[in-house]
Amino acid sequence: MMTLFSAPTGLQSHRTRIVAAEKGIEIDVINVVPGKYPQDLLEVNPYNTLPTLLDRDLVLYDARIIIDYLDERFPHPPLMPVDPTTRAQFRIAMYRIERDWYERADAIEAA
Repeated sequence: MMTLFSAPTGLQSHRTRIVAAEKGIEIDVINVVPGKYPQDLLEVNPYNTLPTLLDRDLVLYDARIIIDYLDERFPHPPLMPVDPTTRAQFRIAMYRIERDWYERADAIEAA
């Protein structure tokens, strides 16, 4: 079974958990308070960031990379449209959300 080290309120962790739930993937979620990382996480992630996914010998530690991996490993239902034009438009929308919304949310959380 896969293990996801996840911040309960972190946006990047939350989006990763949403993808797993939408695809019906069983993942053992370990909730981690940012800054209070368990030794297991510190040993596998050189950046000590959340989310971090462990799948057998594979360690992934960026939400976008984790989401792409989950979508490719579990292709049904697909997250991305099949058509290249629609897929590109979807990626632009995700870029804008990350850039415009997530930066603002991070600033609010840091305040």
